[in-house]
Amino acid sequence: MKNNKNIEIGALRIFAAVTEADTLTQAAERLGITQSAVSQTIKQLEILTETQLVITRSRPIKLTPSGQVLRDYAQQIINDTQRMLADVRMTSKGGLLPLSVGMVDSFCDVAGLEFMQRINSSVSKLSLRTGLGSSLSQDLLNRDLDILITSDPIDEHPELQRHPILRDPFVMIVPEKYAQNGEVTAAWLADNIPFIRYTRQSRLGVLTDLIARRLNIELQTAYELDSTQTLLRFVQSGQGWAITTGLCMVRYPELLKGCRVLELANGANARYLTMLCRHNELNTLPEQIAAISRSIYTDDIVPQLIEIAPWLKQQAYSITDMPAI
Repeated sequence: MKNNKNIEIGALRIFAAVTEADTLTQAAERLGITQSAVSQTIKQLEILTETQLVITRSRPIKLTPSGQVLRDYAQQIINDTQRMLADVRMTSKGGLLPLSVGMVDSFCDVAGLEFMQRINSSVSKLSLRTGLGSSLSQDLLNRDLDILITSDPIDEHPELQRHPILRDPFVMIVPEKYAQNGEVTAAWLADNIPFIRYTRQSRLGVLTDLIARRLNIELQTAYELDSTQTLLRFVQSGQGWAITTGLCMVRYPELLKGCRVLELANGANARYLTMLCRHNELNTLPEQIAAISRSIYTDDIVPQLIEIAPWLKQQAYSITDMPAI
């Protein structure tokens, strides 16, 4: 930032990142710049405003009253700038924007085609990227994606806008020979049958461990896999039992033959898919896309789940608000 009487928008973006971070180092990491560049920007802002803005020696960082005023103005200016750029781009494209969408595999495989067809007329160009949630999250933060539908809300980045989409319940997949006519419990399975699980590096693997702690069970892991299709094949062949979600299993009905889909802890455990985007960059398009995603889930996917297991009707549904933790 040049030492003049005008504050540049780039400096305000850096200051806004500092106000949302615990330390200057954390703000620098989120911005992809050095900590010294962040410190220099804050120092220059304080020279321009002739007042202290940030108390950096506290953990987390604290703003002075002057810093709080600048924070509010900075966020308003950044939002106005984003809206301005979006409006200019839309005008140049005849009212339409190009859109890059990221989507977790489990949702894309059952909803991707319908999703693309329904939003195609609202954008000038549409690209879709799928894969592991962690990689897609980084793509969104790096601005390589405009929108991301994911089970990871990336809570450590409050600058993102969130639109809840759906509740995806966890279920047990058990070979028929172990199912005890549908009466078997997770506790009995954990004590007596090998467990087939998602890798611990995956979001589903992390949630599986959380569920095991909630149920106070210790899983006897026999295989650790990164593919739902492979996981279901192992269960179908009688190698053990597994925990997955309705959205994951509905893609492979043929792999459920010879298995039982059973309730897990009365449906208390679920993952939640959320649509993430940056604030004020796409006008009303995020709300439209979130509504379309909920509609696809409710109208197309949930009926398939109910056909597999009727009790999923009470557990799988679209949402507009995240549940209280």
